Amino acid sequence: MKLKLFVPIALLLASAAQAQTPPPPAEFTFAGTPPLPNGTIPACAAITSWNGDTTTYPEDRGAICLYQGSTNGGYGSYLSVPWQLGFLNNGFLEGCDPLKWGSKVFTIGNGTHAGDAFTVAGSTTCPYYVCEYGCATSDFLVGWSVVASYTVIQRKSCNLGRCTTYLTKVLTGGTGTVEETALTANGWPEHQSWRAGTRLSNA
Repeated sequence: MKLKLFVPIALLLASAAQAQTPPPPAEFTFAGTPPLPNGTIPACAAITSWNGDTTTYPEDRGAICLYQGSTNGGYGSYLSVPWQLGFLNNGFLEGCDPLKWGSKVFTIGNGTHAGDAFTVAGSTTCPYYVCEYGCATSDFLVGWSVVASYTVIQRKSCNLGRCTTYLTKVLTGGTGTVEETALTANGWPEHQSWRAGTRLSNA
């Protein structure tokens, strides 16, 4: 009698573990942000398309914060993904690690004049959401990467009748990919690109 109960339970657990698989990676584009005073954290940007479609998810297209953990501020970075795409925490990826940025790639000038432009790539992971489905069955790590485009502009600041000019960057838009990856027994993602990213973030 015990054996009859054990077999169905074992099969049920195996089926549940097998059913939890990462969703396909999703690509997105995002808009720019308005110029802000020097030293101000850039505002969050609206997501403008998912997987090349600018009309899908009109009520829930999402937003991205490259320099703060939520639309209200805080530590880290933030990405809101439509829940229909199947990512952890219904796509509400608040409080992800700060983005790790690469080197600027100038497409116009060298950053010393207004009108110069550059792109910069960054990536992050969101370890807070690991084990959402239960660590005993399957662990997943969600992370995302972007290539952000910036333009250099000149601003003027005046105080007590004295004005100075300075250069600052303005986000003009960008592209990105969000991906969920199964973790191996030692905690590193099975996907080699995320393995490298995880080690970098822990350095």
